[in-house]
Formats: sequence, structure tokens, C-alpha cells
Amino acid sequence: MIENPFAVVSPEEMSAEKANQLFVESSSEFPQIENPGNVIITGARGCGKSMLIRCAMPDVLMLKDKTTSSKLRYLAFRIPIKRTSPNLTEIRLLDKKHAPLVINEHFLALHVVMYSLLNLTDIEYDDYSEEAYRKFFTEYYSYYMKLSGCLDEINVDYSSANSFFKSLYKHTEKLQADFVQYVTRLALNTEGVNFSYSLPLLSFMRFIFPVFKELTNLPGFPPNKDIYIFIDDADNLSKTQTEVLNSWLAFRTQPTISLKISTQLGQYKTFLSSTGVLIESPHDYQDVNISARYTTDIDKGTNYYKKASEIIKKRLLSANIDVDPEDFFPPYDTQENGIKKEAEKIKSDFQLHGRGNRVDDDARRYAIPNYIRNLGGQSKSRSTYRYAGLDNIIHLSSGIIRYLLDATAKMYDIKCNKENKNNNVKLSVSSIPTDIQNEVMRKQADHFLFTELRKFEQTFEAQMDQDNNDSVISPISSPASDTEKLQNLICAMGKTFHEILLSDRSERKVFSVALSNIPDEELKRVFRLGVQIGFFHEMRIGNKDGSGRTFLYVLNRCFAPLFTLDPTGFQGYLFMTNSDLHKAIKDGKQLRTISSSPDIEDDIKQLSFSDIWED
Repeated sequence: MIENPFAVVSPEEMSAEKANQLFVESSSEFPQIENPGNVIITGARGCGKSMLIRCAMPDVLMLKDKTTSSKLRYLAFRIPIKRTSPNLTEIRLLDKKHAPLVINEHFLALHVVMYSLLNLTDIEYDDYSEEAYRKFFTEYYSYYMKLSGCLDEINVDYSSANSFFKSLYKHTEKLQADFVQYVTRLALNTEGVNFSYSLPLLSFMRFIFPVFKELTNLPGFPPNKDIYIFIDDADNLSKTQTEVLNSWLAFRTQPTISLKISTQLGQYKTFLSSTGVLIESPHDYQDVNISARYTTDIDKGTNYYKKASEIIKKRLLSANIDVDPEDFFPPYDTQENGIKKEAEKIKSDFQLHGRGNRVDDDARRYAIPNYIRNLGGQSKSRSTYRYAGLDNIIHLSSGIIRYLLDATAKMYDIKCNKENKNNNVKLSVSSIPTDIQNEVMRKQADHFLFTELRKFEQTFEAQMDQDNNDSVISPISSPASDTEKLQNLICAMGKTFHEILLSDRSERKVFSVALSNIPDEELKRVFRLGVQIGFFHEMRIGNKDGSGRTFLYVLNRCFAPLFTLDPTGFQGYLFMTNSDLHKAIKDGKQLRTISSSPDIEDDIKQLSFSDIWED
């Protein structure tokens, strides 16, 4: 089987060479993350947070900048949280038996130290001095380890820098194993035995800060450079551990040590520190919301489009396919010709029937909607519209790179399977037919709404079985009912947006709803759920009467094929009342009957960059 160039590989499993080869740096987010200072990086699943972190690691930077370890711009460590020990369920038992903040900080600090040391074993150092490393160990590492209550004799290997850090890593593995065994015994204790805590207690200020700031003074390290600690998937931490992490942010140890924290939208457990103080942006950290930027930055020629196109190009070249992305994913010629005819007709009629200030604006706004409407009076005829071509594929990814790669990987596999069905010879793929593109994009939309949503329902049910204090979802909500309401809401929005697309309204490409009222608790839960799983993007926008701000929810464009919508170009929004939204979440029918709403023209607005406030 031919290797699929679009296959999704976890960034932490990528070699430095592969990561450097595939990474596309975006001017909108990477410099902010590379600058000194605490940052909380938020975004939907699959928008590229982990890849950003992977490509900030020393091994990738050394390749990218063609430099050595002692000339790095900064020293970075990646600390994975997902599927790792810090989120052990058993640690919750400590909340009722011991000082939870102190012990959770030890475990989190130990985890950071352990993975930082593991990162250091993978660097190719350009200098080494046994004397300097012995001094570092004696005066800093061992000294602060003993101050933290660890009296172990550590067997240190001074044969090389890599061996030195590997021997320290093995010791931290033992410390973690001791802690996990203690917590496990506590969990299995059915006789009520009092297990007193006698293990070490590491902390950020008593160990990480004094020890780490001396690292860059060692031979082979960038002298006096800043240290960045990337905490990846921090939404997997418990509430208590998140409070500890927030306390670290509040210490403001930057630029010496900066914390870069990645989390999924809406799933960071709390913004309170362990002392109950609220951490705030920009005083304690900078907030970088990748998803919000990509939502309004998706049209051709903008940052996300360029980034997505470059990612496709690099992936093709990695498989020795020297084909332009637009040629590899061609549009449907019959459809393109039909749209061009509609555009020409709009231009020729502009003097009499034009609606915009410029003829080209009207052509962009109405050519595709007119074409879809003219496919036939029956919805089945309109469903023959093909979602094909690089433009459509990028727009349907809705700012989430994972959606783009998942779809293109499936297309590539289908094409290879068809080519090789009666062949044992590996054939090269030079393009993906439009019927395959359309098939995959339609199936992906169906999968998201009718399969993925049920998976999230099961996840949230499991969350609610845990301590309510750590649950992202409010304990009064019902996952089954809320996911059903979300599904109904998306169906109602899709049906309404389709009818608007076919109407004679001046703004016909609508993908968003703005709330006319302050949402009640039920609507807040449903929209919050949609934002958390990436089906909506939440923003703020000026309210209808111009007296303040209100919520704006942008439907993920990946759903366009389900309702035969145009995901490209202009994007309008519709003002909705709580009453209309409550009807929608109950029955999934249209938000409004467009033909019987004479005032709807006033409620449909054009989305403008100047109108939007990010969270």
C-alpha cells in the first residue's frame, strides 16, 4: 500500500525531521507563543495546538534555524498531560485525607521535572564539561531535592550530558513510582489504615524555578536564555491540579521561566489559583484563541487559507508528489462552468438589479446560491451539488486542520484502493476525482453530527460520574438530553440557512446566529456543549440596537454538505430570540419560516471583522 501523505500522526510521535518538514508557521500565532511570557493557548480539538508545541522543541528548532544547542533562541520543554499519571483518578482520594494542594503540587511538579529531563536526553549538545555538570548537580539539583525532603542517593552518570540527564530522569521515575504506589495503597485501603505521608514534596518555587534557571548556564545550553515550559492538554488536569497550575502562573516568573499552557475550548477547569485568587489576562497570562482567529480568517488569500494550502503542498512533496494542491484536488468542471454563467448573468444585470456597491461583490455573493437554487425544485436535485476542489475542502475544515487532514487522507485511501484493486503494482496518485472528494466530505459531515456527537455524549456521562467539582459539564445537565438538543439546534440552523440561501434576500450566505436576548441556563448549556466539541465557534458582536454586546455562534462549516450550503465567501448572521431557539432545540425544525417573516431582512446582517470581539 502506498504511504498516505495526509495520514494524521500524533505530533509527539513525530521525529524532529518530519515535524520540521511538515510544519507551516503561521504569523498569527507562532510568534506570540515564542515570545517570553505566560500564555494559555485555547482551541478546538485538532486545530494544531500540539503541533505548535512540537515545533517549539529544541530538536526541531535546531533543524529549522540550522543551529546548535548553545545557540538556541530559548530552551523549551513539552510536558504531556493527556493519558499520563497526573490525572490518575486515585489522586482525588487525597482531597479528603491529606493536604490536597501541597501533594497535588508535588505530583505536578515531579511530572514537569521528569518530562523535562526526558526532553533533555534527546538533545544533541555541542559542548560538555563534567566539572560544570558536577557543580550543577551538587549546588542546585541535589541541594534543592534534599530541601524538598528527598534523601535518596542518586547514581549520576557523568560520561556525557545525555547520560547525565538520563540518570536524573531514572531517579524521578522512581520518585513517581513511589508516589503512585502510595496513592494506590490508599485507594485499596478497605480497613481504614492511616497511611501517613512521608514522601518528598517538590514545588514550583522551591525546586523547578531555582534549578531550571541554572540549566542555561551549563555548557551546551543557550546562555542566559529564557525557558518555556509547555503544558500540553491541560484540560485533562483535575480541578485541584489546575488551581496549582494557576498559582504557578500568578508567580510571574517570566521571562526567566514562562508557562505555555494548551487547552481545549471551554474545558479548562478553573481560573482560580490555590489561594482563591482569579488569574487574569493580560496581567498573569496572554490568551491566544486559535479557533476564533481561524473562524474569521478562512477565505482565500487569508492566513488560514494560506496555511492550509501550504500544509497540503508540504504533505504532497513529502510523498514525492510534485503537484499543485489546486490540481491535486480539482473542482467539478460542470459545476464551475455553471457558476461562472451565473456570475456573468449577475454582472450583465447589475445596472438594473444590482444590490451591492460593486459588480464583483454581487457576483461573489449570489453566483453559487443561484446555481444551487437552479439545480431543481426538489431538495434531492440540489443535493447533487458537489463539494469538491481545494477551496471547498479548506472551507469545510472550518479552521480545524485535523478535519482537513482526516478528509484528505480518506480521499487518498479511496483513490489508491480503486487504482490498486486489480493491481499489485504501486501506482502514483496525481489527483483526487471530484466524486471521491464529494463523497468523503458528505460522509464526514454526517459522521460528525450523527456519530461523533454520540461519542461525546458517552464522554460527558463518564465525566459526570466523577467528582462534580471536576466536571466540565454542570451537574444539573443531562448529557443525553443536551446532545439531542444540540443536534436539533444544528439541524434547525442548517434548514433555515438553506432556505435563506435559496431566497431573494440581499444577504443569503448565513452561517451564524446572534442572540437577541441574554440566554437562559438551558440555552447556555447547549451552546456551551457545541463550543466545547467544536461544532460552534463563540464570539461577541454588537447587539441589534447598538447598545452593547451579545453572543454570536458560528456553525462549523463542516456541516454545509448536510444542508446544501455554500461554505465559501461572505458570511452573514441571523438575530434569534430565546423563544425561537427553544423551539429549535426541542423539534429540530427551522428557526423561522423565512417566507412568512417580513422582518427577517432586518435580522440578517453581514459579518464584519470590525464588529467582532474575541473572548
